[in-house]
Amino acid sequence: MPQIRNRLKEKYHLITTFGISIIALSIFFSLPGVSGAETAKNYKPQIVKFQDWLENNRDPVTGLPHSHVGDERFENWAITYDSAVVILAYITTGKIDDAKRILDFYIDTPNAWRLGGIIEAVNPTNPALGEDWSVRTGSNLWIGISSFYLYKATGEDKYSELAKKLADFAISLQNNDKKDPNFGGIRLGPLGGPNVANDQHLGYDLNQPSFYEVFATEHNIDAYALFNMLYQETKEAKYKEAKEMVLSWLKNVGYNKEEHRFNRGYKQGGVDPVIATDIHSWGVSALGADTLDTFESDLAEKMIEFVEKNCLSEVSYTKPNGQKIKVKGVDFIDYKTALNLGRKPLVSPEWTFQLINAYRRLELDFKQYGITQKEIKYRQKREELIESMLTLAIESGDTLTYPYATQVEAIIGHEYNTPKEGNYSSIGAAYAVLALSDFDPLRNFNER
Repeated sequence: MPQIRNRLKEKYHLITTFGISIIALSIFFSLPGVSGAETAKNYKPQIVKFQDWLENNRDPVTGLPHSHVGDERFENWAITYDSAVVILAYITTGKIDDAKRILDFYIDTPNAWRLGGIIEAVNPTNPALGEDWSVRTGSNLWIGISSFYLYKATGEDKYSELAKKLADFAISLQNNDKKDPNFGGIRLGPLGGPNVANDQHLGYDLNQPSFYEVFATEHNIDAYALFNMLYQETKEAKYKEAKEMVLSWLKNVGYNKEEHRFNRGYKQGGVDPVIATDIHSWGVSALGADTLDTFESDLAEKMIEFVEKNCLSEVSYTKPNGQKIKVKGVDFIDYKTALNLGRKPLVSPEWTFQLINAYRRLELDFKQYGITQKEIKYRQKREELIESMLTLAIESGDTLTYPYATQVEAIIGHEYNTPKEGNYSSIGAAYAVLALSDFDPLRNFNER
């Protein structure tokens, strides 16, 4: 298959040069004479309503999103990863000033930084008050990705510099020991600070591994995406080398050859084989079918099939207005693990939209290869899942939003629980904007 694809690529290159949605990109890059990519449906009315909800639920001064609206335990919290995805949603719809407000907060607020990176959550009503002072590589890489796109949208060097600063932060956490099984991998986070009890440990628990000992597949995919973008943009050798080292780690540690999927990563005691849905969608988005073929022939499709078989469900949900619906989407984990945790399958809007973007990546890849049957297959899968997710969307005035998941206060299976009854999620609304706009930030900008 890889050999056939390589021959087909040359033939089809001219008609598929910009894979992902030029409609979305042209909004903020103003590309002259470029028409939009083919899409079956126009979701602009829904995009506007999700965007309006984001604008209505943010800090009025800084523009930072309120991550979990309706759960007083997280009142005024702005989770860093959520901020990054909201920035990308604003860029996607051309709201550049709104995106700049958020990134400028992180650039200009010293208390948002610690141990060389940005902390996990802040309270913008009082910038001196960090809500979660831990520093994780993944959220920093996503801020770097959003900063890269804002640089491309504005040409302002400070955003390029921020993207490079955060990429360099991740490189400082890369394992350079060629004799270590985790050679090339990016650590979950830096070592803790002096005299801070339980600092930089999972769950703030000294009995749990430290971030420095954990290598998460999720964060390595994030790193690959940012390093790849920066290398294509700057041609700096350090980003190429870092990207290739990450790819080596993904092949040697992240990849589960027996089950044709990704492991969650590596922690004390060895490889962590737990199933995490998002890393498969993100792996397809960031690496694409060709790169995943270097792991195993047709791995991208095999990973998607694994997710569909083990993590995709149709569940019942009652909306706040009492309407009972059936919604199809993915859980954070697989059926078996959910059962062992004592709960039924649930649907995460955020993680389902990630799968929707992965379907789009495969649709575009197969369009480029000239394999029409598979192009149509993944387009249909994408559209069917979008329709299901729009059924789940909750009206809030004249806006639309999502709960964090279809079960409240449920064990996710990765450290946390879902928020309480009545919560609404910035990350869900932001991911809706991205997916409905055909915009996948993990797909290398310079390959479009």
